[in-house]
Amino acid sequence: MVLFGLTACGPLAQNQPLVNAVQGLASAGADKWEQDRDPRETLTRERIDAAANDLLLFAPVDEEVASVFERVAANADRVTWVSDEGDSLTLRDGIVIATRGLGNDLMGADVAQVYPAIVSGSGRAQRVHDYLGGEDQIIRSIFQCEMATLRTEVIEIFQRQLRTRVVRETCTGNTGSFTNLYWIDAAGAIWQSRQWVSGRVGSVDIQKL
Repeated sequence: MVLFGLTACGPLAQNQPLVNAVQGLASAGADKWEQDRDPRETLTRERIDAAANDLLLFAPVDEEVASVFERVAANADRVTWVSDEGDSLTLRDGIVIATRGLGNDLMGADVAQVYPAIVSGSGRAQRVHDYLGGEDQIIRSIFQCEMATLRTEVIEIFQRQLRTRVVRETCTGNTGSFTNLYWIDAAGAIWQSRQWVSGRVGSVDIQKL
């Protein structure tokens, strides 16, 4: 599943692969989100702005599912989002640091070096990811990552246009490698991203509404 068909510019336009049907997301009002319609048919800027809490769209890249997550808690730069199904996602400055309910969850992550490198658009950073092993023991993976600015891009998220830079994060570690993408504005806000969570979950698309 890909989420960025909900944007409408450049490689995210409607005739691109990233547009393939985002199923299972819709709005039945400001506070209740149905699960049986395409959000592009029902979500509007008015409905999003009328919601009681901030919202984001979440879609595992390799699955035909997508969900609306609602902001439920914040602690400094850490924000927790929860879906109607009870799955949760914790972001630090827009970077995934924990998941619950996805299977092979990311139990926690140290990404203190990552966000400054994303903002700068270049440089290196270290990530530390913790996962739960078969005997309920924490398995730690350490990744060395490099940032590169790819381009500037204007994206549209439900009638809201945003001028962004696209930054690529390429990581290699003791358990493998992965690549993340971030769309970040001039103020340093990450509006949409494709981030790797774990070997089983793979990468997920995240878009702030």
